[in-house]
Amino acid sequence: MTKRAKYDPDKNSAGCYAAAIEAKRLRGDTHYPEPKERAPDPETERQLKRLKRALDRKLREA
Repeated sequence: MTKRAKYDPDKNSAGCYAAAIEAKRLRGDTHYPEPKERAPDPETERQLKRLKRALDRKLREA
């Protein structure tokens, strides 16, 4: 039995949005909203900063 991939709601919503836009384009619609920019996740930003600092320390030590 194969292992099922973990459900990713962001990937699913992006795929659904792309499919909807393509369907509208195929039927001839000429106006649809531009995709909105997502605000960065504060927790992810904190983790990235921490990782960058750790990498800089390692590179200075080497």
